[in-house]
Formats: sequence, C-alpha cells, structure tokens
Amino acid sequence: MRKNRLRLPIDTQAPHYKWIVAAIVLTAGATQTFAGPTINIAIPRLMAAFGTDLAQTQWVATAWLLTRTLVMPLLGWLGGMLGNRNLFVGIMVGFVITTAGCGLSTSLPMMITFRLLQGLVMGTAEGLTAVIMVTVFPPQQRGMALGLRAIGWSAGQVIFYTAGGYLLEEVSWRLIFFIGIPTGVIAAVAGFLVLPQQRDYKGEPVDYWGLVALGTFLVPLLLAISFGRDDQTATSTLVWLSLGALAGGGLFVVRELMTPYPTVNLRLFRLPIFRIICITAFFNNLGLFGALFIVPIFLQQVIGLSPLQAGLVIVPALIISGLSGIVMGRLADIFPPPAVVIIVMLALTAIFYSFSSVSALTALPVIVIYVILYRVCMTGSVTPLALLAVRQLEADQVRMGQGLLGVTRSIGSSLGVTVTSVVFERSRVAHQLAAYNTYNVDSPVHQDTITQVTGVLQQAGVSDAAASQMALGAIRRQMDVEAITSAFQDSFLLVCACFLCASLPMFYMLFRGGQKN
Repeated sequence: MRKNRLRLPIDTQAPHYKWIVAAIVLTAGATQTFAGPTINIAIPRLMAAFGTDLAQTQWVATAWLLTRTLVMPLLGWLGGMLGNRNLFVGIMVGFVITTAGCGLSTSLPMMITFRLLQGLVMGTAEGLTAVIMVTVFPPQQRGMALGLRAIGWSAGQVIFYTAGGYLLEEVSWRLIFFIGIPTGVIAAVAGFLVLPQQRDYKGEPVDYWGLVALGTFLVPLLLAISFGRDDQTATSTLVWLSLGALAGGGLFVVRELMTPYPTVNLRLFRLPIFRIICITAFFNNLGLFGALFIVPIFLQQVIGLSPLQAGLVIVPALIISGLSGIVMGRLADIFPPPAVVIIVMLALTAIFYSFSSVSALTALPVIVIYVILYRVCMTGSVTPLALLAVRQLEADQVRMGQGLLGVTRSIGSSLGVTVTSVVFERSRVAHQLAAYNTYNVDSPVHQDTITQVTGVLQQAGVSDAAASQMALGAIRRQMDVEAITSAFQDSFLLVCACFLCASLPMFYMLFRGGQKN
C-alpha cells in the first residue's frame, strides 16, 4: 500500500486508481467550461443589466482570454514549484472565488476585474489536466486518457446550454455563474485528497524579468487582436500595439534564451517536430474558434432560430462529441497520430466546404448533421495533437511543452474570432453594395414582385401608400438577408482553408517520419 503523500490511504498502483483520477479530471473539465467562451451567451443580458453596449461588454469575454493566455506558458514553472496536486486545487479554489465574484458583480468594471482574475487562475487548467492524465495512465493508453477529457468538456457545455440557458431566460443572469460552484468545490476537495503531488521544483531562482517580458509581448498582442474586431479602433492604436508586441516579443525571446533558468523554455521550439505540432495547433484553433464564433450567429440570422433553439441544435452534437475524444485518442494509440490528425483536418475541411453552400432553404436536419459532424471532429482534433506533444518531449519537458502548445492555441483562437468576424463584416458590406448597385427597379421581375407583395398587404387591410413602402422595405430586407448569407458562406470557406492549412504540416511529419512512439 502506497500513500505517496496522499491524504487518503489509496493504492496508487491499483488498476482502479487511474479511473478515480480520471473522474476528478472530468469533473474539473466540466467546471472549466462554465468560465470559457460559453459565457458569451449571457452578454446580451449583461448589456441590459449594466446599461452598456457590445463594445464595452465584450470585455467580459476578452478579459478572461487575455489573462488566460498570459499564464498558459507558465505551466511548467508553476507545476514544478507548487506540484500538480497543489496547482490543481489552487485552480479549482480560484475558480470558485472568482466565479462567485462575477455572479455578485454590481457593475461592468467589477465583472471584468473578476474575469481577469478568473483567467489568471484558470489559464493552466487544460495543460495541467493533460499532464495529470498521462502521469497516471500507462503509455499505451495515453491517447485514450487525453481523449477522456472531452467527456467532461461536453458534459459541462450541455449543462450550461440547458440549465444555464433556462436560468438566464427565466430567473437571473447571476445564477449562471453559480451553477459551476458545486462541481468546483467537489473537484478541489477530491483533488486534494486523491491526486499525486509530483513536485519537481529543484530550487531554481524565479525568472521575474522573464515574466515581465512575457507580459510586454502577450498583453499588447492580445489587445491588438481584440481591438482589431472593432471598426471604430484607430489604425494608429493597432499599429502602436503591434509594434509594442513585436518589441516585447523580441525582448522576451532574448531574455528566455539567455537565462539559465527560464520561465518559459523556448528551446523546445528547436525541436522540429514540436514546431510542426504547434503550427498545426495554431491553424486548427484559428479555424475552430472562427467556427465557434460564426455558427451560432448563422443559425440565428440565416436559419431564423432563437438563441434557445440554436442552443438545442448544438446540444446533440455536444453529447456525441464527448465520445469522439476517446475514439480519436484510442485511434492515436493504435495508429500514427499524424495520420489521425490529417483525417480529422480533412474531414473538417470537407464539412465547412459543405457549410459554404447552406442557406435559409436548407433543411434543418441537414444543418443538425453538419453541426454534429463538425463538433465531433473539433473535439477529436485536440487529443491526437496533445498526444503527439507528449510523445515528442522528455518527461521533465511535458508540462512546459503543454504550456507552450496552449499559448499557441490561444493566440490562434483569438485570431480566429477576430479574422472571421472582420472577413464576415467586410464580405457582408461588399455583397450588400453589389446587390444594391445591380438591382434594376425597372425590370419586369421587380414590378411583378412589388405588385404581388402590395396586393397581399392590401388584402390584409394596409393602405395603398403604406403597402408600397412596406413592399419596398421587404425587398430590401430580402437583399440584406441574401448578403448576410453570402458573407457567412465566405466565412465558412475561410474556416475551410484554415483546416486545410492545419493538415499540411502533419503530411510532412507523416512522410518524413521522426516522431517518437
């Protein structure tokens, strides 16, 4: 019987121990989703509650993403200094405190402050759970172990979109922040009692200047990405932020390569295979978060679903996709992980190419199938990439590697939302202007349409003058809908291109070889 610094007398060598750890990690994964992009569903209610506009309220989402990305690469340092168990417990306790603060916020600045803190405490959560899972599962099951986390993520999203959606519409927006507190407390207590500590800190000095340099790089970079979504942002502001990020990035690279005890071991990028993995992860998240941003809006603005109906369309996909992580992980244990990634990326390319032809006339069951397929592939793409990174690194490099991979993904995620939103808006305006400029009001088709619509309105009791104006307005609205539909189709093609780009490095890895087993 081994206690291994555990608070409970659990045999860490027993076959069932890994499944106990997996249950704790899955609970934490479900809890983690309550703080992520799913919170965007509450932004309209927050705008009404605080009397703010979208440009101000979107910082509830952006603040979390900014600080989360800032601490992601610190996983190796924090895990070594605090230990896996203590860091895990700290993350869960921090989540409970900050999410309660969000729910009790009385102003938008207060809400944004707690979201900033929440991003800081939860930034290393995803990478840490990967490290914990590969620590307790044998090498031949690590792909499956990493895939198990998808069940927790999917379960959390299902709960949030159903129970959270109900609370949001029928009770109060504040309650959606409190529904994750019970699972957060359970995960914290269970983690403290059960998880292995594995503290690898050897007394190295803290690289404080490296932390400062990291901030001078990531903060202006993420601010530039966030402000880039707003057409009202001055170009000079974006230029100065970009130059600041460039200078900070150079300072950070020089500092981390020169110091013997770096906060972030950038030397891992010297490994060719690890660089390839990061490139694929970047383009994958560029496409994934562009899709996560654009699909729910598409379901509402083109298909005509309400927010609740759009959520219910996504829920079946979430349930099914929870199993795809395990399947893809198991396939990555059996077959070369680059081949599994290629299949997933090409499948996503085909799915979003099909999405680019969807319109308001497309049958809803077809759209549901597309949503399920893309969600299944989206969840399944994370596991083989994480497994590849684990296999390429030595045991003492895994935490640091997961942190670097995480920050690469997060930058890709931020850019995905920004680029997709900008492309959509520019495309919408272009299609709208083209429609207005080419529409012929003297054509027989226009006259027939006006006559038919006016006749229907007159039969409904509308006066002749009003009916003519309403008919013209209806035609204009139809032109706007068609322009929006075309803009969505262009955005889906952009997402399609991102996944195609993500597959290319994996082809290189597969045919050149070099990856470890």
